[in-house]
Amino acid sequence: MSTQLIKAFQEKSDIPKGPKYLEVSEFYCDTIQGEGVTVGVPAVFLRLAGCVLNCVYCDTTEVWRYGRPYTFYELFDLMEEYSVVGKLVNYCHLIITGGSPMVQEHKIFLFLKEFWERYGFIPITEMENECVIYPKELPHKISIWNNSPKLSSSGVRKPKRYKPEVIKYMSSLDNSWFKFVIECPEDWEEIQMDFLDPGLIEKNQIILMPRGEDKETLFHYQQMTAELAIKHNVRYSPREHIALWGKKTGV
Repeated sequence: MSTQLIKAFQEKSDIPKGPKYLEVSEFYCDTIQGEGVTVGVPAVFLRLAGCVLNCVYCDTTEVWRYGRPYTFYELFDLMEEYSVVGKLVNYCHLIITGGSPMVQEHKIFLFLKEFWERYGFIPITEMENECVIYPKELPHKISIWNNSPKLSSSGVRKPKRYKPEVIKYMSSLDNSWFKFVIECPEDWEEIQMDFLDPGLIEKNQIILMPRGEDKETLFHYQQMTAELAIKHNVRYSPREHIALWGKKTGV
């Protein structure tokens, strides 16, 4: 349990309170974090609906496109019904993902604050983030930031996916990582030119992850990506959820 996070939620917010609900696509437990710096840890996934980018290689397109509003109390009831609170207090990670979860930043802030007020602790919370929305309330209230800025291989226009001021700010947080999807060795040149050379991120924050929207695609790109990570002395991340279950949702 993080004392720093508890203190952060005790501080008064000067932003008016909003509706107490989240637009949710999936909410499931009894699984693992499949990628990033904490790959393999037991996890509870809260997948929020909607995305601002819609990358060509997305492995959850069929999920985040759909969803409905769940009140905080509906979510808390589900947590209690499936013993999720007990899992979280015993260091299971809460993964808030999407789509684009930062679109609902204020509601996420209220949800985590309400969780703390109801249960008396802060879960170890990981936030997925495309680095296109400048954070206002959550920077010091999240345990681990899994940033995933998109490269040109995403199929998204650069002005829409590349926000240097957001990337630079996220890099300044000491619990922040940058996870890049790789499909060719030349992707490193783009990382070097757009992220390292301008001083937006530190090399020791970089994680290379193979493109892998299904098992076949993952198998095709994983060795090349691992060799690229070795060559440039940065972390490699598998996509264990894809390797184990393919495109199956809810795992």
